[in-house]
Amino acid sequence: MDIINEIRRRHRVQKQSISAIARDMGISRPTVRKHLKTLEEPKYQRTTSPSPKLGHFAEPLTEWLTLDGNLPRARRRTARRLFEGLQAIGYDGTYDSVQRLLSAGSRVTSVPS
Repeated sequence: MDIINEIRRRHRVQKQSISAIARDMGISRPTVRKHLKTLEEPKYQRTTSPSPKLGHFAEPLTEWLTLDGNLPRARRRTARRLFEGLQAIGYDGTYDSVQRLLSAGSRVTSVPS
């Protein structure tokens, strides 16, 4: 990242203090210290996608997907329609959770979301 390289350059080459770097760049001193200590740039990786609310609703959803898999593409339910069907049977989670499950399932079953 450019910010990390800039912080390191200012501290090591220009010999600026941590406070001066923080003031000039508009970031906090602990952030400057953190970036001076890191060896590699930080990368965010989600290990598992949480879906606790979708847990027991995954079974009817997979049943609907197998039924829709036999239909022509034009008659299959969209992700939005599947989400609305889950809401009708009591699901109070988010649409995003349903989409994540469908995209993970579509790679295996090739059923579009």
